[in-house]
Amino acid sequence: MEASFAYKVPGGKLIKIRLNYGSTIENINILGDFFIHPESSIQKLEARLTGLQIDKTEDEFAAIIEEVRRSEGAEMIGVDPKSIAHAIKMAIKNDGEVENH
Repeated sequence: MEASFAYKVPGGKLIKIRLNYGSTIENINILGDFFIHPESSIQKLEARLTGLQIDKTEDEFAAIIEEVRRSEGAEMIGVDPKSIAHAIKMAIKNDGEVENH
């Protein structure tokens, strides 16, 4: 299946998730108007998320995202691991909607 979701982080930036999935994430793109430094960290994050089971909880996804952030020494501006995890879960659950909190 193919899914996309846009999520406006409260007090932060817009995250856009595009992914293909079955029982696992086959391909994922994390886009938006936020910043991650170094920029190469986003590709490493996408690579780490690819192949994961889609039935992971939001907290499990957030922990994996935080693990990548730490290992890369990445700084996230306008987003955090939990907001990216939320956008991923919502893309799988509510393909095509936009959520603003």
